[in-house]
Formats: sequence, C-alpha cells, structure tokens
Amino acid sequence: MNGSDLIDRVETWAVRVELAAPLQLGALLVPSRDFVVVRVTTRDGAPGVAYSLSRGAPVDVVITEMFAPLLVGENSGDIDAILAACRRPYLSLGDVGLVGQALSLLDIALWDVKARKAGVPLWRLLGGGSNGTRAPVMLVAPYADPTESDEHYAERLAILARAGYRQVKLYPPARPAHMAARLAAIRCAVGSQLKLVVDVSWTWQRASEAIPIVRTWEDFDLAWVEDPIPAQETEEIRALSDAVETPIAVGDEVTVRSHIDRLLETRAVDVLRLDASAIGGISGIRRYGQRAAMARLQVSLHVYPEFHRHCTFALPGLGPLETFPVPCDTWGSHQFVVGDAAAIDASGQASAPTAPGLGLEIDWRAVTALSRRHGDVRASAA
Repeated sequence: MNGSDLIDRVETWAVRVELAAPLQLGALLVPSRDFVVVRVTTRDGAPGVAYSLSRGAPVDVVITEMFAPLLVGENSGDIDAILAACRRPYLSLGDVGLVGQALSLLDIALWDVKARKAGVPLWRLLGGGSNGTRAPVMLVAPYADPTESDEHYAERLAILARAGYRQVKLYPPARPAHMAARLAAIRCAVGSQLKLVVDVSWTWQRASEAIPIVRTWEDFDLAWVEDPIPAQETEEIRALSDAVETPIAVGDEVTVRSHIDRLLETRAVDVLRLDASAIGGISGIRRYGQRAAMARLQVSLHVYPEFHRHCTFALPGLGPLETFPVPCDTWGSHQFVVGDAAAIDASGQASAPTAPGLGLEIDWRAVTALSRRHGDVRASAA
C-alpha cells in the first residue's frame, strides 16, 4: 500500500444560498438552497470533492461526527472496503436518510480521488468510451414568475429551443390543474421541437388524485411526468402508470434502496430516476444502472451534471444529462461551483470532460463565505 494514498483529512461545509424570492415547486415552498460540500484529501494532497442539496438537514454533521474518524488513515483506493467499515458501527441505522446521503457523497469524493490519481477523467476509469463522448442535455427550464402569462413563458422556452436545447423540464403552477393551459401555449410556441417533462414534486399521494390531471396533459406528447407520487407508494405509482399514456418517472433523491428495488421489480415506472448523491454514489449508479439496462428500462439522473455526466458516458441507457442554466439564481450552486458541466453545442449535446477525476471545480473562498458550519477531521486529530 502506498502511504501517499492514505486519507489524511475530511472536511464538510453546510452552505446556504439565499434566494431573491421564495420558490414555489408544486406543493413545496423553497426560500433558500441549502447544500453540503465535501472534500476528502489524501496524504499527498490529492483531493476528492462532492456536493448536493441538503435541504437544511445536517448531512455535514453526519459525515464529520460519524464517518470522518473512520475514514482518516485508510487507503483511499479501497472504496468498497472503506464504506463497508463506515457502515459496520451503524448497521441498525441502515443506508437511508441522512446516513445514506452522507455515504453517497463520500463514495463520489473517493471516486474523484481515485480517478485524479490515475490521471484520467472518471468516465474513463469506469470503462466508458463505447457510448461516445457526446450526450443529449435536458435543461431544467427557468421557473415561471407567478404573475407571468403562459404565452410569455412559452416564448422564453422558444428562445431556449432556438439556442439548441432539445429537452426541458418544467414545474407546474401551484395548482397542477392549470398546467394544461401552459402546455398548450408552449406547444403553440415551439411545436414538437422540444421534448417536455413535467416534474410534479410528489404532489399526490394516490393515483386517483393524479390520473384526472395527468390525462389532461396527454395531448401534449410529454417525454414523462416526474415524481407525481412518492417512491415508496409502489402500488399507487403502478396504478397511475397503467391508467395513463404518458410515461411516468420516479426516483429523485431516494436513499432507500428497497424503494428503487420495488420500482425495478414491478416495472411500476417507465423511467427510473436515480441520484448519485442519495442512492450510493457512483457505486450506486453503476449497480442500479446495470440492473435497469438488463430490464431495458430507461434511466434518467437527477441534476448534478458534474458527476452524473461521468455515469452517462460510462454506462449504457443513461440520459439525457440534466442541468440547470448557468448561472441560475433559483438553483444557486453557480455561486461556488466553477464552470458549466453541461454546456451544449449547436445540436443540444454536451461533451465528455477531459480533466482528471470529476473535473468538478469548487470556489473554496465562496464556500467559506456561504458556509454556516465547517467540519474538519484530520488524521493527526482522529
């Protein structure tokens, strides 16, 4: 074992980006964006980084207090062994919730270290190349102003279509029943040029609530309706899928593996949504991506193009690559993440990164300025 590969330091930051105005996402009201940022550093100074939404939960504290003391001094390249050792004292808690998210972020950071040390982009280390080096992009469309007319909003989407985007994701008004009028205006403005996704953000609990409204959207040729019902309600999701023609996608931010297992086993969805920051990191995406490919089920990854692009270029059947516009004041990560990981070309596609590791660049000065809390565990203090 090379001593330079030993983990010397684990740092976390709880970052808050205040929004200019509260954001309405379906039934959710979002006044700020809360993130957790993680950096793992080896003895020779090689860093591995990761970040994700925390939604205000103390994911950083879970990493710092529970797992960082178990990481320092360990060989950074033994990712499976390291994370197994982290789980062992906390088997009763399972890989769910904050524990699952913490372990997922550590997995991502460790893969970043491994690829940086190998001197190759992560997608290459994962065996990518046969899928090509360009991938289609899905843009999370700018959020509509509550006072904005459907026609004005549709024209803003037409501008995106003219810029080269081929698929966009929309959020409905506070009352999803009003979405049909907006979709009609969008189709009038862009025709069939744009593929459209509607993210409902877990608005409904029962299929009977969702079916009448989703059926009013069927004339607009949606690519899918996303997260209409929480992932644990497998039977309700299945009932919705069976009752409507529009494809159904579920899985954002799910940390409970059994929920994803059930969606796969029952084929309750048409599109499986996965999130590396929640479902086991890069390792989790590899595992579920392979299972979905065997089941011939489409997989779509939940934002974070800085690390999901590597999965997209390495594994079959993943895509499109989801991203927010950069900069995006209603998302906020541009305040500390440098660059645009999913910048498109004229055909609406993004290119594979060439920098070693994730190629995720963090403005650490900005992280410090936005941080509400900083955790730091070093080998000498562990």
